[in-house]
Amino acid sequence: MTRRAAEGILPPSSFVRGPPAVSARIGAYLKIGVITPVIMVADVWLAQRLFPGFNPGAQFISELGGPASPNPLVFNIGMVLAGTAGLFAGAGFAHVLEHAGGRRRVSAFAGLWVALTGLGAIFAGLFHWPDEMHRACGVGLAIQFAPLFTAWALWGVPGHRRLAQFSLGWFVGLLLVFALLTGVWNVRTGYDVGYWQRGHAFLGLLWLGIAAWTLERGWRVQLSREIEAVSA
Repeated sequence: MTRRAAEGILPPSSFVRGPPAVSARIGAYLKIGVITPVIMVADVWLAQRLFPGFNPGAQFISELGGPASPNPLVFNIGMVLAGTAGLFAGAGFAHVLEHAGGRRRVSAFAGLWVALTGLGAIFAGLFHWPDEMHRACGVGLAIQFAPLFTAWALWGVPGHRRLAQFSLGWFVGLLLVFALLTGVWNVRTGYDVGYWQRGHAFLGLLWLGIAAWTLERGWRVQLSREIEAVSA
């Protein structure tokens, strides 16, 4: 296949060294997006297991990497690794959403929100609680907007209707959980704030894994069909 033909398939922002390399790299980024939630959840689970007496309801996740933790490096290193994976996942989202729907700016923002989630995890691992710089990990809450912009990028695009609707509905659910986490309607108490924090994080990561897996499958199928059409 010629370079000119490939440029007709892939957006200019994605074309670098030829379709095989581009396809493999972007597909790998999305696969990383699938495993990123697994790394984060496993890291928190292991850090809690190694912290005798830790109260997941009354204590924040960040305390797993703080001075009171007997094994803070487990949490901190795991967050840096997971966060780095999140940055790559964000790049994959931006490229594939643009390729699927053609909405370049919206796709870029969707990828940015995913990447900021990874950046927040990196900050959490590098700046240990209660360091004032640890507050920078709050940028990880950007995962709240990733489903919304993903739905926007894919809305009305053939073959992506279910993912768009799913992402929009998930955004509404995340918004509700976030509102409860911040104290709306006084549902949250000082004894279960950790559970609300984990719930919001888990839902965001679950969406990330599902969306990355779905987009990666669609990316392989769509690109294969377009290459066959051009080659015919």
